[in-house]
Amino acid sequence: MGKKDRIRPPKPCDICSKEADVQFRIQTNESGNWRIVCKTCQEQAASSADYLYGGTWKRKKRN
Repeated sequence: MGKKDRIRPPKPCDICSKEADVQFRIQTNESGNWRIVCKTCQEQAASSADYLYGGTWKRKKRN
């Protein structure tokens, strides 16, 4: 008996609204608001001086 795969519904990017299987939790200003963004938007935001990485969200979890 194997473990069930945990697949969650995709989330839209908070910036471009594109759905992705892997997204990133980031902050880009001092307001303290976290955003879930796609890889493209995360790479663009990483150049900001206020950028803060908060983790990775994956649609398909391992266990």
